[in-house]
Amino acid sequence: MTKITRQDAIHHGRTGVDGYYYQLPDIEKGTTLAYAEFTGEHGERTIGDRARIYYILEGTADFLINGEKFEAKATDLVSIPPRATYNLWPKNGTLKVLLVMELIDFGETSKK
Repeated sequence: MTKITRQDAIHHGRTGVDGYYYQLPDIEKGTTLAYAEFTGEHGERTIGDRARIYYILEGTADFLINGEKFEAKATDLVSIPPRATYNLWPKNGTLKVLLVMELIDFGETSKK
């Protein structure tokens, strides 16, 4: 059993996004669960060999995945396949999501 509090999570913030990474190194070769609040563009990313799964908690966003654009809203789940290129933009305010992804290695990064 694992319990991770917000104080144990790793804070992450940059222009347009703020959130926390919860590290789960013992699940499927390592998994990171992230909580994020987007107020601006995510920024284009190409992911590795594991899918990323976004669960929309609150708000609406436009997603662009491998050239296909669509809208996602609260209670939708968006699965981004391995090796895909994607971006997202919140619409009409803040987008709140849970994200399941490959483990991020922060090394000795301290918790903030």
